[in-house]
Amino acid sequence: MKKLFIAALLFVGMVSFAQDINQKATGDQREKLTPEQRSEKHLQKLTSELSLDKNQQEKVKQLLAERNAKAEKFKDANKDRKTKPTAAERDAFKKQMETERAANDAKMKAILNADQYTKWTALKNEHKDHNKKGDHRGKRDMKSPQERDQAHLQKLTTDLNLNADQQKQVSELLSERTTKISMLEKSRKDTGVVPSDAEKKAMRKQMEVDHKAFDTKMKSILNADQYTKWTAIQKERKDKMKEHRKGKK
Repeated sequence: MKKLFIAALLFVGMVSFAQDINQKATGDQREKLTPEQRSEKHLQKLTSELSLDKNQQEKVKQLLAERNAKAEKFKDANKDRKTKPTAAERDAFKKQMETERAANDAKMKAILNADQYTKWTALKNEHKDHNKKGDHRGKRDMKSPQERDQAHLQKLTTDLNLNADQQKQVSELLSERTTKISMLEKSRKDTGVVPSDAEKKAMRKQMEVDHKAFDTKMKSILNADQYTKWTAIQKERKDKMKEHRKGKK
């Protein structure tokens, strides 16, 4: 049984690579795709996200094919298994996963250039955060403001392809905004008084002023293409918030 479980370790390590970039398909949708189709879909996503050239596409395709082959082999070997792993096996499982992920990371690093690897790492981290949150939005509160800023920066770096200098400037901008919000929240909490309609109206106006100031600063940091994309992302986010509010009514 132990040998069988070690095979499971290898399987999870291998397929973890294919799961690093979030593919939001449902279980039923996955069943309709063959392993080869899943690999092709994943390769297309990586090619789009990382701007892979032909040579890189071939290498990543081979890497995905190897992992799919091992995954299928494991699946066939363990389809009738009914026993649960022991504590020792679970510990070995965890360690083997870390080893396999490190190996996957090293192979991808050898294939990608420095900018692509940075972006790929950011995508992986974003995917991990998504998995940790799941569908429970309340878990977001478990993160500190600094952690939320870091996650936001990573997303912006990925979406807008920020360079190192831009990342530093955006990081400072996010930190400033978070500090202001924290001070406002603390002030409200300390007073313990529900704001009047006039105060709420003043708050909305101040928020509009702050949003415009933030937008102006972002425009000075980004290039024209990045700013256009950032504006589109902001609009999409606002539209989603409006739809969410409508759904609550």
